[in-house]
Amino acid sequence: MVLLVTAVIIAATGGGGDGGQTAAPPASSQAVAPPVSSAPVSSAPAAPSLTFEVRAGSGDQRCASHAFGDVQASLQQTSCVGVQRASYTAQVDGRAAAVTVAVVAFPDAAQASHFKEVADTPGSGGIIDVATEAGKWPGPAPQFDGAAYTSKIEGNGVRLVQAVWLPGPSTSDDPGLARAAKGALDLVLPS
Repeated sequence: MVLLVTAVIIAATGGGGDGGQTAAPPASSQAVAPPVSSAPVSSAPAAPSLTFEVRAGSGDQRCASHAFGDVQASLQQTSCVGVQRASYTAQVDGRAAAVTVAVVAFPDAAQASHFKEVADTPGSGGIIDVATEAGKWPGPAPQFDGAAYTSKIEGNGVRLVQAVWLPGPSTSDDPGLARAAKGALDLVLPS
């Protein structure tokens, strides 16, 4: 019985005196890498289950008046060139979310970098959602408490993004909200 099992194992693995090496499969069955495309890479969100629809947009040279907390105090002490804001409804795997985006511009990269440090500090305030300020949400305005947050430097500006579920509780570490916030980092804001 042991001899039969050993013979089956040797036959199945191709074993039998070749030092444990197995023969390569015939050339016709080897995997071939797909051809490399020379087409430009799209900057659109990678996930087809993530879509955005503009709810409101606005631009203003008065930055501090659209901010709160330490973010507002920081803007009162700097030479902010302007702030552009947009609000979106997003569909994340079929679930509705609210996304608020602000791009705050400065005369130089050093001021932008300092502002980003302030804005990235938890509990430091933020930029007021434009759709909330303008009454453009189709029901109760979302509360951005517990929002997923991300930011990035854009030249001499800083883009701040927050995302929350519509309706429902949100947490800053929710994977769906984090994906929505990250996807909004590259959205073109309405004029």
